[in-house]
Amino acid sequence: MDKDLPNLYKGVVNNSNNQDTSKLGESKEEVNKDIKSDIRRIFTSKDFIYRADVLITLKDNNKLKKTIIGTNNNSLITIDDELIDINNIIQIDLI
Repeated sequence: MDKDLPNLYKGVVNNSNNQDTSKLGESKEEVNKDIKSDIRRIFTSKDFIYRADVLITLKDNNKLKKTIIGTNNNSLITIDDELIDINNIIQIDLI
């Protein structure tokens, strides 16, 4: 039963833009692009394997601690099978 199993692929993310930008004064489209790029960064990080624990700040200033497993159209999918609208998110951070 000693089979050689294939290695797992671990992608490398090169983030050359380490600037801290403020979301004040930006248009809705720019903020939405930032949130989508933050979500993309979470899902492509080398630490992401099937799920990620995140702190989500919504437009109504509610903070949610959720475990996300993927995206569907314009929503995040949580491990509890909830959908969170990306347009309602103003900040998302790994915890």
